[in-house]
Amino acid sequence: MNKKRELTILALVILLGAGVVWGGVTASISGTVTDQSGAVIVGASVIAHNTETSIDTSTQTNAAGFYSFPVLPAGKYEVSIKAGGFQEYRQTGLVLDVNTALRIDAAMQVGEVTQHVEVAANSVQVETTATHTGEVISDTKMTTLPLNGRSYTDLLALQPGVAPASSGEGGGYKVAASLNSGQSSVNGQREASNGFMVNGSSAEEKLYNAAAIIPNLDSIAEFRILTSNFDAEYGNYSGGLVNVLTKSGTNKFHGTAFEFLRNPRLDARNFYSTEKGILHQNQFGGTAGGPILHDKLFFFTDYQGTRMTNGVDTGLISVPSVADKNGNLADVASQLTGNVNGNNWANILSGRLGYPVTNGEPYYTPGCTTSAQCVFPNAAIPQSAFSTPSKYLLQYIPDPNNGPYFTSSAHKETLRDDKASARIDVNTRYGLIAGYFFIDDYVHLNPYGGGNLPGFDSSDNGRAIMVNVSDTKSFGATAVNELRLHYMRNVPF
Repeated sequence: MNKKRELTILALVILLGAGVVWGGVTASISGTVTDQSGAVIVGASVIAHNTETSIDTSTQTNAAGFYSFPVLPAGKYEVSIKAGGFQEYRQTGLVLDVNTALRIDAAMQVGEVTQHVEVAANSVQVETTATHTGEVISDTKMTTLPLNGRSYTDLLALQPGVAPASSGEGGGYKVAASLNSGQSSVNGQREASNGFMVNGSSAEEKLYNAAAIIPNLDSIAEFRILTSNFDAEYGNYSGGLVNVLTKSGTNKFHGTAFEFLRNPRLDARNFYSTEKGILHQNQFGGTAGGPILHDKLFFFTDYQGTRMTNGVDTGLISVPSVADKNGNLADVASQLTGNVNGNNWANILSGRLGYPVTNGEPYYTPGCTTSAQCVFPNAAIPQSAFSTPSKYLLQYIPDPNNGPYFTSSAHKETLRDDKASARIDVNTRYGLIAGYFFIDDYVHLNPYGGGNLPGFDSSDNGRAIMVNVSDTKSFGATAVNELRLHYMRNVPF
């Protein structure tokens, strides 16, 4: 009975894992250990040391002198190799980015174990084992470039072959009502053919297949755009794959605080506007991270708030004149062309206007002053003939204020957006466990409701949530297991 229960639990774990695990966001190191003659060394001890968290991952070379660390968190590392009768080999300054696969081969020198040979990694590390192509964008690049809105998706076009979508398939979709959703054509593929991941979990919304989760820029360690030849684990995408890795705590406390603001004091009036619209935009927040238990338990948390009030400039909008709205169409009389088509329509017009209208009669001709000559004498439509909906809708069309046009920037677009996340990393005998929680809550008011005239405002409110937990456990020198559970929700209110 106990054996059957264990098998059932194992099957459930496998099924759950298969249902929620996506492509990895880890890195790997592998290589071959030999002596100076080129003969392989069996059973050499290899340790990958994370210099930021002091967490060690160990393995041994096999019968072919080969070793591998297939799943390592991104970060800074040094690799040390020990074998009886040989000096210790140590390579420092290794930087593992998301999806990096480094090859570190070592030729051991005969000597005392207490002696060591130290090699510094090249400033440019070349991957010789991975087939995928794609650019890594580090946190330094993200935080030093001026990004209006502070969204990492604005940097996707730094990669060759990536063309941002400006219109068409989902081109107007925005995350949290204001941020770029990251929709791009990668190597000519459709914008909906890309994948977005955060810490190895899907961060893709289901309507346009765009990014639904965009973490605070200061909380992102790096992201990578895989554009071609990526592994089968990233199936389901024919375009590109965007892998985002958030920061984790280290053995040192770190924190940041920021405030980015825009205001109208140095702005100029739009050329076609009669007034200068206001613009107040504040983005503020900070991060904090460090150890809870040195070499054991680490935390990282962040917050970003956005407050915006923007006087939206309509530009020059053609609207009816005051006379037009009262039925006097003399200024557009040249557009009153054509003839009454059909007896039924002629009867309807007769009932509305109070005088007879015949089939084929012209609506208006130059010089027409009586109903015997045309349907609308003097190019005027009696208000008594206006339909009921028209009478009520005309009040929402503003009068011209710039020649025949209406222009304004007095109506304000507002946005309140609050996003926060927390990450915990712990090194246990059950493996390296990481937990991540993200929430983004926003309220957006559009004074034009997608149109270009005021009075039809709309509200766009929503909340995005992501929770993921991962456990990476090594079983000796030949096996490693990575389990990842994930939950995401992105819904409007």
